[in-house]
Amino acid sequence: MTRKLLLFALMLPCAVFADSTSYPLDAVPNPLKAAAAKGEAALKALQQKLLTRVLDRMKDGGPSAAVAVCRDEAAQLTAEAAKEAGVAEGRTSNRLRNPRNAAPAWVQGPLAAAAGKTASAVRPVVFDLGDRVGVLLPIPVRPTCLACHGPPDALSPDVKQTLAKAYPQDQATGYAEGDFRGFMWAEAKK
Repeated sequence: MTRKLLLFALMLPCAVFADSTSYPLDAVPNPLKAAAAKGEAALKALQQKLLTRVLDRMKDGGPSAAVAVCRDEAAQLTAEAAKEAGVAEGRTSNRLRNPRNAAPAWVQGPLAAAAGKTASAVRPVVFDLGDRVGVLLPIPVRPTCLACHGPPDALSPDVKQTLAKAYPQDQATGYAEGDFRGFMWAEAKK
């Protein structure tokens, strides 16, 4: 690899963010506040919908039933919530379970920077994306999450089988309580 090509490859992640500025969620400048608040509210509503649905299914059918919610219902629930709120939104991780949840370009740098940290060490952040405002909220691993995202040797045989069938390329196990699992992201127009 030539020096120029190597230098370009090393600078590429920085280039993705050259046109955006970020702020902690609690220090957003006035011109971005309305869009940031809209994005944050949309993410919190989506989080509540997904969490309620997963917990309901776990109560009725155990962790394997919760996997079915993520596999069969999460994308539709996300699309409905985004349409209701008038934003684009989703969930992503540096260790994907579902490849359809790959991070948008503006999320990739913060996602890589947060990998391996505890969720409490990752702060919500807002990005000025030009005509839009991006909002990132960290997803913490909670005790309930461990039934499907915990250490592989601690997962029940039923969950292991369900995950292997639903997500053959699954990378989303091996977490501990309090780990950073990924981001919920939203884009709201200014």
